[in-house]
Amino acid sequence: MDKYEVLKEYFGYNKLKKEQEEIIDSILKGYDTIGILPTGFGKSITFQIPSLILGGITIVISPLIALMQDQVNNLKMKKIKAEYINSSLDNIEKNIIYNKLKKGDINILYVSAERLENEYFLKIILNLNISLIVLDEAHTVLWSDDFRISIGKINEFIKKLKKRPRVLALTATATNKTIYKINECLGLINPNIITTIVDRKNIFYDIKRTDKKLNELISYISKHKNELGIIYCLTIRNCKYVYNYLKEMNYNVGYYYGTMEKEEKDYMQNQFTDHKFKIIVCTNAFGMGIDIPDIRYVIEYDMPSSIEDFVQQTGRASRDGKYREAILFFSSYDIKISNYFIENIEIFNKKEEEIEFIKKSKYKKLNSIISFATTRSCLHGYILKYFNQKEIKKCNMCINCKNK
Repeated sequence: MDKYEVLKEYFGYNKLKKEQEEIIDSILKGYDTIGILPTGFGKSITFQIPSLILGGITIVISPLIALMQDQVNNLKMKKIKAEYINSSLDNIEKNIIYNKLKKGDINILYVSAERLENEYFLKIILNLNISLIVLDEAHTVLWSDDFRISIGKINEFIKKLKKRPRVLALTATATNKTIYKINECLGLINPNIITTIVDRKNIFYDIKRTDKKLNELISYISKHKNELGIIYCLTIRNCKYVYNYLKEMNYNVGYYYGTMEKEEKDYMQNQFTDHKFKIIVCTNAFGMGIDIPDIRYVIEYDMPSSIEDFVQQTGRASRDGKYREAILFFSSYDIKISNYFIENIEIFNKKEEEIEFIKKSKYKKLNSIISFATTRSCLHGYILKYFNQKEIKKCNMCINCKNK
């Protein structure tokens, strides 16, 4: 089958978006590829279609267990042979999947970067026909210096394969520096870089400079009681604090952070997906790949650590393209907390000069988000400039342009 036949049979569509088609064609022609497409654009289809045409196994490296599970369940509903291996499975479940791999009964396999270092996994996978490697949410290469060291070792895994597969990196946000880091971590060979405009024109950006964040929060959500919303916090402590406060105020609210037990994560995510919770208070562990079309607002209760995080998180609302709002709460305390995290970062197996370089990079990103929070110029224009895209002077969809 060609790409259009696969598109129609498995996904029910007749037409691809221009950038989707360019990525698919690049992979089918054998090129390494970086796809930079906005949240909700349909990134997954750019590797799902080639995986069915190329045959063999496509390995998708995904940063979050919830993301793997959602995508595999969706693919199985489309009669595509997909599985995941992660820490949520017991040994019996893993062995069933390993046997399917040996029999060639899996088209797409989702794993974490850490799985690529597992000896038993390597023993099985190195003998199989791997046609495509995909790093989904590829901006997470920025975690490879400290938080997720294994992401930085993906190229070592690729080199172990008996035949080098095509490699695809997908993300919604990438500066030139992030693209360089993606190249480095994956060992890409002259990749095609296919991108579209990062800016989401349906988002109204607002900055609230305040030391009374809870007052601002209640003031806002009390006017949007019937709408779905996400509240992002920088720390688990603040996540719990905001959740408990809203719960005491009788709001229909859930919470989500990375170290929760799997069953609790699944419950919270499903309650929000099914609209039983109107609000979810979370850290940045929540949201990647979550496909809820009618989230109407995102509130950054704490200032995120970078423009990339801000765009990723706020891009998780209104995937249906309708108007929605993204609000950043900003105070001088946010700067103190961010400085503390950078100075007390845990980095292992790095030389002193490497640690200083990592800190310097993080301070540079921090300065950019502080400038964003304090600028009086167009906020959409600021983001476009940050990602080296065509800048605009006035958008009429941010608080600064509105005030002007």
